[in-house]
Amino acid sequence: NKRENVVTDPDQASAMNSNIGLAHAYSTPPTMALDIDDMPRAQAWLADRGIDLDLLLDADDAVQIVSGREGRAKLIYRLPEGVDPIPLFTLKALKADGEELMVLELRCATLGGLTVQDVLPPSVHPATGKPYEWGGRGHWHNIPTIPESLEELWLNELEKKAAEKALLNRAKQVEDTPRQRALVKDMLSHVSADCSYELYRDIVWAIQSLSWDDSEALARQQPSRLERSFLADVEANLRQAD
Repeated sequence: NKRENVVTDPDQASAMNSNIGLAHAYSTPPTMALDIDDMPRAQAWLADRGIDLDLLLDADDAVQIVSGREGRAKLIYRLPEGVDPIPLFTLKALKADGEELMVLELRCATLGGLTVQDVLPPSVHPATGKPYEWGGRGHWHNIPTIPESLEELWLNELEKKAAEKALLNRAKQVEDTPRQRALVKDMLSHVSADCSYELYRDIVWAIQSLSWDDSEALARQQPSRLERSFLADVEANLRQAD
């Protein structure tokens, strides 16, 4: 899903005869997919937020990718001119047995800025063994722009998720007090100097996750014995490799 690995030349693309996908974030303008995995739940969730999924699917310009699987649907849109690729939003639900169930996705880019892709007709679906087909009243030559209400919902949900994550991270932070610092130092004193690299790495990450102002300096200072042991292991491995 890196840009340098994506086919962007029309002549090269037209010569391809295998399965192919649309790299949303690298299109001009970027494209996206409203991917429905559970039609009843998706309809209800969108309706609660003022969006009628049936109207989107039945719009005169709707471009769909049809897999033939019951309860599934996929609409393809372009993002408005000048709008950067939008990160993936995923909605899941819990079944009665506690298992997670995918409801829908708004698909364009990853959080890291790489692309998300959707398989295009006439590629063959891996589960059904049948080719995907184009559907909807519109035509893939003229992909419509995402409805403003859907784009706004997408951005709002991403903002909510970011706020929830920030709140959770704050809740996980350990208060920076003399008592907590003494506890951290005492815990480190019980770690063997000949511990594995994996344990050393995890200890450093754990100290960093405290989000104290000097957590990086603390991570560098406190496990110094472990660091020497780790470097000794590296040198021993290099000698063995030679």
